[in-house]
Amino acid sequence: MSGIDQLITGKKVLVFGLGLQGGGQGDVRFLLRHNAEVKITDQKSYAQLSTTLANLPADIQGTYGGHTMSDIDWADIILVNPGVPLSIPELVYAAKLGKPLVSRTALFVKYCGIPVIGITGTRGKSTTTELIYRLLDSVFPGQILRGGNIPGVSDLELLDQLAGKKYAVLELSSFQLEHFHASKISPQYAIVTNLYPDHLNRYATMAEYAAAKSAICNYQSSTDITLVNADNLTSAQIVSSASGKIIRYSAKDNPQGNFPHLPGQHNQENMAAVSALAKILQISNDDVVKTFTAYPGLPYRQETRAIISGVTYVNDTTATTPTATLKALDTITTPIILVLGGAEKALPTQELFETIASCAHVRQVIVLGSLFNRVLNTALQTSLAAKFAGRTIKMSEAVALAHSLAKPGDTVLLSPGFASFDLFQNEFDRGNQFNEAVAHIL
Repeated sequence: MSGIDQLITGKKVLVFGLGLQGGGQGDVRFLLRHNAEVKITDQKSYAQLSTTLANLPADIQGTYGGHTMSDIDWADIILVNPGVPLSIPELVYAAKLGKPLVSRTALFVKYCGIPVIGITGTRGKSTTTELIYRLLDSVFPGQILRGGNIPGVSDLELLDQLAGKKYAVLELSSFQLEHFHASKISPQYAIVTNLYPDHLNRYATMAEYAAAKSAICNYQSSTDITLVNADNLTSAQIVSSASGKIIRYSAKDNPQGNFPHLPGQHNQENMAAVSALAKILQISNDDVVKTFTAYPGLPYRQETRAIISGVTYVNDTTATTPTATLKALDTITTPIILVLGGAEKALPTQELFETIASCAHVRQVIVLGSLFNRVLNTALQTSLAAKFAGRTIKMSEAVALAHSLAKPGDTVLLSPGFASFDLFQNEFDRGNQFNEAVAHIL
């Protein structure tokens, strides 16, 4: 019997937070296949989860619209969705009872038995993960697994796909890495892209945020390797307690070439991480350049969706922090109609607002989102007042207004700078609605 089967077979497993992005339903399928007794609990209602639940057995037990202590009492093991803070009362109660609180990604790393390449950072995780996966899959076709913080992927289900695999490439958020601390595990290869303010509505300080991410390297063996971005000095906070070998990489070491889908300094740093890993794994520079050249770019990240009457429409919905929007403004040099706004995450905003106000190529700002975003509302009356073109609560209205304001040569840029949960299910729902609104213009 495998290690994961020894853990879950015949046990009562409470899936704590099913979610809407597909990973949770994959976890349930895996648990049922491996003969666990499964129950689901989620803060969302049954109706909100109906699309996900339709893909699961109709007779599965569940508590929806909130959590109960009785479900905690029932469980032998609690599989926690990484989006759920471990500090909520039900999980604190579970910990006091000694119930194992586990996560899909930490379990995968513990039981997979193949080398894991983990990527974390505030920005650049997804692009760096995708580039590494494409590079390794080109060199070792069909031998690479990809998971972690990727919508629709259950890392537990990846445990059933290990045959013939050489590496697993995992994008790792701070929420996922919290569970690595509990298990005292780290991937054999850790990559740290950067550290900027984020998730300060979940972490009390930047130090606490960095400490959560530090699990990517704190528990490595002495022969394991951590790659850290030398161009981002704050990322050193994540690796201050690393137990493996630390190697620093820099954008100045990148291979030369024309990589049109990787614009901006931030992507120079992402490419440098990939190049540094390739050198360690003895993969040729030619293979690296081929990967960069063929890369089409990820959706939702400064993604050009259309050019209509000389106006370019760019979807950067994953810019959920002020820092991310600043990166977009630095990369795009044409005149911009900026669609900004959303829910606050207690992040510093002064630099973003000052940059928008002083940036000559940001012509106008359309605010999409919450009336309760206090810092943005204040800025609209002060530093952003001269560029404020209107507020909407529907994406279709925001895009229509931007279309009416734009001139040939302009860029309509959705780069919100804030979280999406005020009006949308998540940032991808926000991005999809932008795409639909742009398509309606065509």
